[in-house]
Order: sequence, then C-alpha cells, then structure tokens
Amino acid sequence: MEGGELPRDKKVNEPAAMSASPAPSQPPIELFGSTLCPYCHMAKRLLTKHGLEFTEVSVDFHRARREEMEARSGRDTVPQIFIGATHVGGFDDLSALVARGELPALLARELGNDGSH
Repeated sequence: MEGGELPRDKKVNEPAAMSASPAPSQPPIELFGSTLCPYCHMAKRLLTKHGLEFTEVSVDFHRARREEMEARSGRDTVPQIFIGATHVGGFDDLSALVARGELPALLARELGNDGSH
C-alpha cells in the first residue's frame, strides 16, 4: 500500500465455513486498538468467542484515527469498543457487559437502531 497506510476496515471473524448461508444479522462493531495492547487482544478474543464480527481500527501511527476515537469515546486509552451507536468502553467494560448477560440485549437494541424510526 502507498505510504505504509493500513486499511481502515479490517473485518475480523468472518465465518468462512458458513459461506452457503448468511451470517446472523448483527449491528456494526468497531474496536479501536493498538497492536501491542494486551487488552485489545483480549477484547478481540471475547468478541470472537461470542461469534461476533467486528471491524478493527488500528490507531497505531494514525493520529486522525486516535483523535476520532477520543472524540467519540471521551477516552484516550485502547481498546475502545462501539456496538452500533453505543460506546461500550474498553475490555473491562465489555467483559462486565458479558458477565451481566447484557450483551444480547445490546446487540438486539442496536440492530433495531438503524435510523429508520
């Protein structure tokens, strides 16, 4: 790629074995992270464990992406996770959401939050 630019949208956990049938619908999930961040890797594993696809947005060496993350989340640490329009927070926040059993409700709510209301 020109200038060492990484692609912004890197889809992760796309089900390869299910090519004959579409993946279950889910809201868009974005994970702003950094290559060397252990909490980013743990967040990716947790999302993958739950069968969720997500877009990984690397903030490594990308000031504009980091500024976007900070503006949207109000935080300057990684990872920052968004499910649909909802800012979940970091790995600890995502993990707590899962532990409370609230992830399915958030996914359903955000799936219906397509702006057509």
